[in-house]
Amino acid sequence: MRGRPGALLAIVLAAAGCVERVAAPGTCPAYCPSAGLTVLDTLLVTNVSKDSAYRGYVLAYQAAVMLVSDTPLVDSRAIFQFSSYGPRIAIRTNDTTTSAIPSLDSAQLRFYVTHRDTAAHNLTVRIYGLPVPIDTLTPFATVAGPFAAAPLRRVNLDSLFARAGHKDSVAGDSVQADTVNNRWLVFLRLDSSQAHYVVADTGRLAYGVRVSANRFASATLGKGDLGPQFTPFTTLDSAGTPVRRTLPVRGATVATFVFDPPPRPLDSTLAVGGVPATRSILRIALPRALRDSTQVMRATLILVPAVAARGAPADSFVIEAHTVLTDFGAKSPIAVDLTRVDTTVIHIGATDTTQIEITNLLQFWQTDTTQVTTLVLTAKPEANDLAEIRFYPSQAAGLRPAIRVTYVPRYPFGKP
Repeated sequence: MRGRPGALLAIVLAAAGCVERVAAPGTCPAYCPSAGLTVLDTLLVTNVSKDSAYRGYVLAYQAAVMLVSDTPLVDSRAIFQFSSYGPRIAIRTNDTTTSAIPSLDSAQLRFYVTHRDTAAHNLTVRIYGLPVPIDTLTPFATVAGPFAAAPLRRVNLDSLFARAGHKDSVAGDSVQADTVNNRWLVFLRLDSSQAHYVVADTGRLAYGVRVSANRFASATLGKGDLGPQFTPFTTLDSAGTPVRRTLPVRGATVATFVFDPPPRPLDSTLAVGGVPATRSILRIALPRALRDSTQVMRATLILVPAVAARGAPADSFVIEAHTVLTDFGAKSPIAVDLTRVDTTVIHIGATDTTQIEITNLLQFWQTDTTQVTTLVLTAKPEANDLAEIRFYPSQAAGLRPAIRVTYVPRYPFGKP
């Protein structure tokens, strides 16, 4: 029992010795870093090489929209075709008795305007009849003649939208505004001469669309679920009794666009955007010390435009910098991980130096040193805009691509 107070005192003293004294200076010099945090900045000027541009990744018919424009840069026109519905149809619903289709009384053409230049007023669509068949590879010259004829319909969409209820009760046209997605759903009435039924074609029809405005016009029409639809109406003979019949709604089996002039040939510059979609590939030689022994805080790719960005005057478009899964040149598969992509906005007519933050890309390359340090510049989304920009390549001394990197060297833990 006499030794017990001594043992308790020893335990108390030992516990006191284990208390951390954060505020006490000079208590752990053997464990603290010997230097403060150092942030450095470097410019990699000659580290981008073997860069080149390639075209043809997304063609016009593969785009998500149909581009229509009337600008000094390009004249683009939408073309689409509806499938046939046969020479005969049931006289009444749920009736096996059929009748030959003599002609169409009228039809309704429906399409979405998914984007438009809001700075241009009096946006007018002109509908043209095109010969059938057309396909996804139909060139501009093939339909230039029909587009030179008088349009079947000419409708000022801004004036139509300004009417009560957004309807023209006389012409049978209307427009609905989707304010959430900022698009218009347009309904146009076609009479029997504008929606003619040709027996030899069994009802197959093709149309084209041009746009104009009080200034350079630019718009996009929807495809797929937002693509054009055609609803025909006819009158059938049922034992001497006329029967008004609505034929099945037809979606577009072909939906694409043609434009003139064709895209400029590629040269030594790094082109991005346009139709067919163009990409540029840049190969980056990162210094080993920078890749293995630092923490990248920020990285910026610096590109100098060779010419002003081309496109509709009021437009802008986005370009992305992607990593690749492996380097196969023009066929390099792009990594779709959002943590391995960076973006910037390009304004039409701009000639200022373009800067793309590629911090995510360099940090990814640091975490996996087996990855190839190659990046690809693409438009977002591809072939959804005729806009294009071209940058100086690595061969252009003084104007070549460069990368500015802000980094922290490895922290020197240990005894001083």
